[in-house]
Amino acid sequence: MELRELFEVQGELDAHIEKIHPRKEGEKRLEEKILVLQTELGEIANEWRQFKFWSNDREPRTERLLEEYVDGFHFVLSIGLEESKRYGQPVPIRLGLPDELTSICYETTIQQFNYLFFEIGRLYDSVTLHEVASDTEVEEAYENIIRMFIGLGEKLGFTEKEIAEAYMRKNMINHERQKNGY
Repeated sequence: MELRELFEVQGELDAHIEKIHPRKEGEKRLEEKILVLQTELGEIANEWRQFKFWSNDREPRTERLLEEYVDGFHFVLSIGLEESKRYGQPVPIRLGLPDELTSICYETTIQQFNYLFFEIGRLYDSVTLHEVASDTEVEEAYENIIRMFIGLGEKLGFTEKEIAEAYMRKNMINHERQKNGY
């Protein structure tokens, strides 16, 4: 997956949104993006369904699952771009991210979800509550999140090509939504 290209495409969408919805004084948009990412991760789990031990219908909703996954991926990328602004970089290269990353995959998909939630919480703590305790802590948490999110896509059975194509389709939809007053 060409991360640099995806970061650039996400940067265009973020700039479009920023133009239509400029930040208000004192707004903590990074905190909002982290909450959105956690919400999207919950929506991915909900479409995956296999944790629903109380249900007879535990089959993943594959099409919706991919759509929710790329919704979450938009915010993974957007959070990285938000952090890269601190370093004056157009993409999070300063965050130690090469164009290609190896994924972090846990033994089970449930572990993948739970550790990803934990790591997102660790990023939130590093960035917001401690006013960025150390750049290294932020960089490590973000790199883990993106690698774990890529690993989640693998655990869910998606190929890099499927993810990239679905991401680009949804990105175009998101641009259209902004043009139409979403």
